[in-house]
Amino acid sequence: MFIAKKQKTNNTEKRESALTCIKKNKLLYIFLIPGIILVFIFSYCPLPGLLMSFMDYDMFKGFKSDWVGFDNIISIFTVPEFSKAILNTVWLSFLGIIIGFPLPIIFALMLNELKDGMFKKFTQTVSYLPHFLSTIAVIGMAVSIFSEYGILNDVRILLFGDDTPRELFLTKQNLFVPNILLLSNWKGLGWSSVIYLAAISGVDSSLYEAAIVDGAGKFRQCWHITIPSISTTIIMLFILRVGSLFNSDFELIYGLQNVYIDFEVISTVIYKQGITGGNYSVSTAFGFVQGFISLILVLITNSISKRVDDVSLI
Repeated sequence: MFIAKKQKTNNTEKRESALTCIKKNKLLYIFLIPGIILVFIFSYCPLPGLLMSFMDYDMFKGFKSDWVGFDNIISIFTVPEFSKAILNTVWLSFLGIIIGFPLPIIFALMLNELKDGMFKKFTQTVSYLPHFLSTIAVIGMAVSIFSEYGILNDVRILLFGDDTPRELFLTKQNLFVPNILLLSNWKGLGWSSVIYLAAISGVDSSLYEAAIVDGAGKFRQCWHITIPSISTTIIMLFILRVGSLFNSDFELIYGLQNVYIDFEVISTVIYKQGITGGNYSVSTAFGFVQGFISLILVLITNSISKRVDDVSLI
């Protein structure tokens, strides 16, 4: 009975503490309201639409369409076109994690070593700018640079002579994935490094001073102080990145596709099957499977991280 009363007292104190915190920061919570409303409208209100995954949906019948169970979900893994799109998505996301995830960390570490001055500010500004370009602008730049009479072909002719044949780089199947990785990392590198720079700025400077006294160079300071100090941030962002393993940059991939390229991902299949083809059931099933697998991946990665390093999002 004493334990029950003590637990009740602790719960009451926690509730009062939470209310005090809300009252103290009520203006900040007011700023959250528009975001909460948007999440509710665009993330929770459409959830009943997932029922289309289990129907042979007819827009004239609505939710009274014929129930087909898991047939649409089974077709995703049995139809070659769909299964190929899943493999392409996973492969592209895997390459993005292997190549794209460490780049902002390395870039942030390099920027941190620069002395405050015009060059550092210029580098940061230039690296951030591509993030604010629309995807269609990036695609337009890529078309101009990689076209038959673009800058890249002009440079090749200048270096190797007038006999060098002009290439259509955006029509080559084997260059499609490298082009996607190059453009996506160029666009997001600087902006992604902001979080790591913020984490690095919070590292205690006395640790570096002690390391210098012990004779540690820049590399050892980075390896033994900076990286361990921001490891929590790295792990949290890695968990979120793994959760997006079945996601892809739809605008960039769809914009660079052409008649010579045969490379579909989940998002392009959803668009072509659902919006263009009117096959709402299969496209909704794709989205349902994509979200479900992403949730499972986040939970597994979070569980492993919690056991190994006691860091978790949940």
